[in-house]
Amino acid sequence: MHLRLGHGNPSFESKIANQEQTGGSRFTSKALKPQLRSACTVQFATICTTLLLLGACQPEDQASYTNDHQAVLLPPEVMSRIPDELLRDYISTLADAASSADAGGAAVGRLAMAYDANGFDLAAEKSYRVAARKAPEEFKWQYLLALRQYKNGDLKGAITSANQAIESDRAYPAVYFRLGDWLLDSGEPEAARRAFKEAVDLGVGPAAELGTARTLLKTEDYASALKLLTSVVSNTNHPVAFRLLSDTWRAIGDEAKAREYLEAASQAKSMWFDDPLVAEMRTYAKGKSKRIHDIELMLASGLIDEALAALHKFDSEEQDDFNVQYHFALAYFQNQMFGIARGHLLRAIELEPVHYPSHLLLASLYQRHEDNLKAAKHLEHVIKIYPKLQIAHQELGFVRLRNGDPKGALQSFETAINLDSTAPNVHYYAGVILGAEGRCDRAVGYFETALTLDAHHDKARMGISECERAASASTISTHQLTTESTSINDGTVD
Repeated sequence: MHLRLGHGNPSFESKIANQEQTGGSRFTSKALKPQLRSACTVQFATICTTLLLLGACQPEDQASYTNDHQAVLLPPEVMSRIPDELLRDYISTLADAASSADAGGAAVGRLAMAYDANGFDLAAEKSYRVAARKAPEEFKWQYLLALRQYKNGDLKGAITSANQAIESDRAYPAVYFRLGDWLLDSGEPEAARRAFKEAVDLGVGPAAELGTARTLLKTEDYASALKLLTSVVSNTNHPVAFRLLSDTWRAIGDEAKAREYLEAASQAKSMWFDDPLVAEMRTYAKGKSKRIHDIELMLASGLIDEALAALHKFDSEEQDDFNVQYHFALAYFQNQMFGIARGHLLRAIELEPVHYPSHLLLASLYQRHEDNLKAAKHLEHVIKIYPKLQIAHQELGFVRLRNGDPKGALQSFETAINLDSTAPNVHYYAGVILGAEGRCDRAVGYFETALTLDAHHDKARMGISECERAASASTISTHQLTTESTSINDGTVD
């Protein structure tokens, strides 16, 4: 049955919402739009900051390579896209050395780091694989492969590679911190806690302690989380510590304390942990890429004015480069100057149509202005370029739902789930769509997963109750989804 948004009889989703409102929840459909806009801003700014820090800047040939030599050669069409002569000569020299008949893992690994540092994401991953295969006893290549897999959207592969790296060297602190973070993302808090403990024991410091606190919050051990976080904030002003402490007090029920620590979070500065191998990899950035990398660090640290000043130092010819335009856009996006950001993104896409981070960020801007048709167009373009980018499928699902296409939304949500989405609302809204179609046998599974990912997801719990009532009565409403289904639960996408 075709489902239209916003008209007709009460739907499966509206029943859930009505139950929640009756129960005194703070959820209201009136509050959804500003929350949704805020969530999009935070989610996409975080994603795009991550993308730029991880080198998703340069386009590259994405065809599969069939052997080691092809995997490490720089295709001519990629070479032609490197405007910087210094970088072009540098990578060409490394590629020649790596593709020689007697090249070992170190030669291939050096090329992989150059690819990685200068934004050739897929070539970096493929070359790290070759380096790890040529030198299986070498921790460095397996670890950097894990990092690149994570940055390229392969969470499961990153966890596997990190565990393999640990088999080669159990004394590198950062690998345990990364592994804990990834295990937490994959919904394994107990395994994550063990990894963070190893990181703490090896001296990673407050960052690993905060990881441990996140696992305690995930398992609802609020007393232990409060004790640990109180100790951390007494020694550091890490913003995450204040935010987590705020979340802990809110879970305990003390809103005044929660607000107090949330205000402190906005005044805190960033903190980094030591990762010598990543630092080594970044030394392979050359020419303009090195300057761009410095700007990326400024943006990641919240130094937006400094980043803009550095961008303006590029001369007019250098500024007319898709990568520079993208970084202008991201800086203005973080400054909430969305109109200016949009102009730079359109220019970046005009200069380089396959630069998917530009499309991804532009899609978020269109969502802010409720132009979901344009948002869908750009998200679909991202998926053509990068079919396994989970966040693109996830966001396309929400956009399609707002556009009145629940069938398409379900397809996108299920694709995101198959790519290991751990966002509770992806599972929840897949359940809502199936429930509206009367397919509660499948809907319940998605609601249960949403609850596994977020034990406080009351709407998922109500979805299960609605399905159970429908089953006992041998009926369920298959009428239209209401306007409430066009927004993301409470505005949060984990």
